Amino acid sequence: MGMFRTAFMNVAGVHEEPKKGSYEWKKEHMTPQQLARTMDNAEKYNGIPAIPVDIGYHSGKNTGGAQKTGVVSNAASNPGVILGMGLTTAALLGMFKSSFLGDKVGAQKMMQYRIMAQFFTVTALVAGVTIFGATYEDEEHQK
Repeated sequence: MGMFRTAFMNVAGVHEEPKKGSYEWKKEHMTPQQLARTMDNAEKYNGIPAIPVDIGYHSGKNTGGAQKTGVVSNAASNPGVILGMGLTTAALLGMFKSSFLGDKVGAQKMMQYRIMAQFFTVTALVAGVTIFGATYEDEEHQK
């Protein structure tokens, strides 16, 4: 029986008998020894599966044959994109500040800076992909 259903039934004062073969029914019909053994096992084995040590702690072993991916490792491979994103964000924030202060000329300048920063970001992205494509060697071709 679900946790909320049990709570609602208890509040309503209705006690429903568990279905034969269910966990609750088995628990009610166990001998004290079986119940003690079940409680001992419940402390040892919870419902969460264990994660193997080599995967959980990144031991460096190739378990699945796939490379580890992530924001930090991808950013390290092409830092120009991260720099461009930072410049774009700074230009946007400057544009917002100038707009809120009523400085139309300053807002226009910041919009131009934003476009330049976005151009730099896209150029760095394309350059990174081009360099990666030119230097990539498939593992099968190496053998």
